[in-house]
Amino acid sequence: MARNPSAITDDVQLAGRFLADQLEQLRHRGWLPFLLLAGAAGLGLALSRRATGDVARGGARLVNRGLQVAAALAALERFRERLPREEHRRAS
Repeated sequence: MARNPSAITDDVQLAGRFLADQLEQLRHRGWLPFLLLAGAAGLGLALSRRATGDVARGGARLVNRGLQVAAALAALERFRERLPREEHRRAS
């Protein structure tokens, strides 16, 4: 099933807002520097022991999985936004 380009754009924007909110919460709690440091250390370790082609394939899989997660989060958020409106319409 083909998706509307504007729906895809909306999903990406919604997932971006969600991730930005989560990072902001981590920053307020003081965990963001540790998260960035752990991510950099993990990336350095992964890159030091793997061939370039393997890293590229793994990165492509990671990007694909990230897009799937972003689409799922956006769909859930849209569902949560519509739910109160539909319940209000049924009550009227």
